[in-house]
Amino acid sequence: MTRLLRAACAGVLLSSVLLACPSSKQEAASLVAAVDRFRKAENVDKPEREKAIAQAACADAEVCEAKRLCDTSAKATAAGLLLKGEVERGLAALENGTLAKTDDAAKALPAKLDEAERLVREGHAEMPACDQKILALRGRYDL
Repeated sequence: MTRLLRAACAGVLLSSVLLACPSSKQEAASLVAAVDRFRKAENVDKPEREKAIAQAACADAEVCEAKRLCDTSAKATAAGLLLKGEVERGLAALENGTLAKTDDAAKALPAKLDEAERLVREGHAEMPACDQKILALRGRYDL
């Protein structure tokens, strides 16, 4: 009876381990795809693509760490690109005369541009750590 119980426990344990593996691989594949889509996107589309990284499921510790690092990089980059877009629209408004140089919004443009550049640099600085984790996931799960 004890042997049968041990065999049953071992079978349940093995089944749960095997069931966890495809889930981790699926999570890794989903995250890797989201990061790839973010990287390949045009700058104007990156803020929307970042959302997929943020929403990627993770239960596996390695996938969660990769997600955290990649989302940190993508969030900063996306925020910088959004701010840069605001600056570009402000400059266009200045050029076409719909925004006066004396307007507070016009005066704020240089500081916004500085912040946008800082955020993009921050995102790029975080990228190597993300890349390293993504490469590890690709290797571990043959992605």
